[in-house]
Amino acid sequence: MTTKSRFRNGMLEYYDSATFEHVKPLAPLVFEDDFLYRTLNVTDRWRAIDVSSSGDTTPLVVADGINGIARMPLDSTSEAQESGLDWNDQRFFVLNQGLVWEARVALSTLPTLLSIAVWGLAGDKNAVADTVAESIWFRADGNGVINVENDDTVNTNDDIATDTTVTAGQYKIYRIDCTTITSVKFYIDGVRVAASTTFNMSQVAALKLQPYFAIQKASGAGLGVLDVDYVRVWQKRS
Repeated sequence: MTTKSRFRNGMLEYYDSATFEHVKPLAPLVFEDDFLYRTLNVTDRWRAIDVSSSGDTTPLVVADGINGIARMPLDSTSEAQESGLDWNDQRFFVLNQGLVWEARVALSTLPTLLSIAVWGLAGDKNAVADTVAESIWFRADGNGVINVENDDTVNTNDDIATDTTVTAGQYKIYRIDCTTITSVKFYIDGVRVAASTTFNMSQVAALKLQPYFAIQKASGAGLGVLDVDYVRVWQKRS
């Protein structure tokens, strides 16, 4: 048996001790998407971020994708591009309620040239600057190097190394544990990363956030494809 359970922060979590996937968090508030549908649900669940002039950056569900896969592509068109998923700035999760975010993610095409990919939690998206107001996430560049970052508008850490490098198509389970908002923790495949850095997100204790996945480039012919197998988020009820 690889399925085990534990109480953490007053919530019962069932997890796979072999893969470190949290298969069933029992919490007052739980969101889960395994992308098990024919087309991406952009009616009442996700907003598709699709920014290009003449290329193809439309997020989609991969046909016959094993387990259900949401895909966000950049193509080689030389232009600014972005492909991603968020909740259209509907921020239902609250940082100081024991919030935990987890996703199984792969870069089926590693970002190249000016392309970067991020996945995690964010505040409102700034349509003009193509940024977000607050963020706590994983970040990847063209070398497959995974870093972590946070920004609560006061406390900021950029490009903190996790000592993890992925290859194209390599899935890993990424987790962000916000149980202590003055010291948010990052995990990859169950192992804590960037442990020597303090990620403080306490500027606004009850900060509201949304799930956020994006891959983008400011210009040039860079490529990149971000794939998400599942995402789960859970917390106490505010």
